Amino acid sequence: MTAIFRNSTVPMLGKAGPVLERVVRASADVVLHLDAVGRVLEVYRDPAVIEENLREWIGRIWAETVLPDTRSKVGQLLEDARANGISRTRQVNQTLPGGIDLPIGYTGVLIDEDEGFLVMGRNLQSLSDLQRRLVEAQQALERDYWRLRQMETRYRLLFQRSSEALLVLEAPSRRILDANRAAGQAFGLPPRKLTGRIFPEDLTFADRSRDEIRRHLEGVRDRGRAETVTLELGSGEGWRLDAAVVQEERDGILLVHLQEARSGPAGPSPSPGGLNPARLLEHGPDPFVVTDRDARVLMANRAFRMLVQIPAEEELTGHSLGRWLGRPGADMTVLLTNLEKFGEVRLFPTTLHSALDLESEVELSATPIDGAEPPCIGITIRNVSRRIWSEGALTAHRDLSRAVEQLTDQVGKVSLKQLVQNTVGIVEAHFIESALKLTDGNRTAAAEILGVSRQSLYTKLRRYDVDGGDG
Repeated sequence: MTAIFRNSTVPMLGKAGPVLERVVRASADVVLHLDAVGRVLEVYRDPAVIEENLREWIGRIWAETVLPDTRSKVGQLLEDARANGISRTRQVNQTLPGGIDLPIGYTGVLIDEDEGFLVMGRNLQSLSDLQRRLVEAQQALERDYWRLRQMETRYRLLFQRSSEALLVLEAPSRRILDANRAAGQAFGLPPRKLTGRIFPEDLTFADRSRDEIRRHLEGVRDRGRAETVTLELGSGEGWRLDAAVVQEERDGILLVHLQEARSGPAGPSPSPGGLNPARLLEHGPDPFVVTDRDARVLMANRAFRMLVQIPAEEELTGHSLGRWLGRPGADMTVLLTNLEKFGEVRLFPTTLHSALDLESEVELSATPIDGAEPPCIGITIRNVSRRIWSEGALTAHRDLSRAVEQLTDQVGKVSLKQLVQNTVGIVEAHFIESALKLTDGNRTAAAEILGVSRQSLYTKLRRYDVDGGDG
């Protein structure tokens, strides 16, 4: 760099040479002085941006120092500069002496035929990273969009095929936003003609029933719940009405369920105090599942159906709960083994997979339901995806991190192969100990959840001198 700017034989620069040198240094991260055929004569780099020494390029053809897929751009840049005096900026994937590929935007300037070219480049790595993150974000949005479309399609299918009348209301005004076929049949109107009407004023209810409906909807909107009401249509038919509120932005919506009084299922008998346990479980905030002794689903409440994104309970019944857990079959086997051994299981950690391939970190607690026929198991599930790590988990993480950090002190003292082997050993021992703690020392169950054979696990226990617990 210095030679070309301070060479007094270059009349185009004259006394401005040192000033121009400082301008170029300030405006570029890397500057190349090339001869007429593109051979590198001098190199300047900004050490704050490019740490590697680029003097190895001196004497080489510049095109040989870039990736093959951008060599044509080098030729185009020099031809452009030769023809017009200055080229437009072209992005070139430059290979640094250390083997790192860096996207650089180069602009070429023709000095003269004797002095060659001055090529100035700006590091585009941050821009490239931003573009990559933008593409990843766009792809994530597209995936979320299609998942929402799939969920909407499922909702529409279930909504329209339901044999019970369903209405979707705007909460403040009680204006009907949507109605299914069964609702249209109940009121003697096509569903599209129900849309836009005020519920219940614009429909054929008895006057007394209208007052009860309004009170019920106000109670649901204000308190989130209200007792089911029995009412009459204008034709005298008896119906049961139940509603739920869904907060959507500021106002929310009301989901109204209408069921003919004479055809409704009797349901479980409430307790002497009027408490209905089945209803409490169905509307509980935490997912709850009842399975048989082989973990086949007998009943699942609404929170669980929302978590696995399967709205219809019929699609769950008869399937193994292990189908939605971590490693299908393995986690459920460990849970059932511990349940049989200890009589109950508390806070068993695993991963739950939904029907749309979304994952949630969960904890399972299970207990046999005494006196049930056939014998069954009650399982509560708690979503802990957003939970901050416990102190114990943080300690284990720090211990593992500290052990790996200690290996960095060996860099330069032992080979890379030995460093990798030592790191693998530390990580393997850590996860084997975690699996044994999870299974309460049951080596057979630990081998199963780790996905290795018992013999392989025993070998690793001896190799890493880990307390293996019971067989």
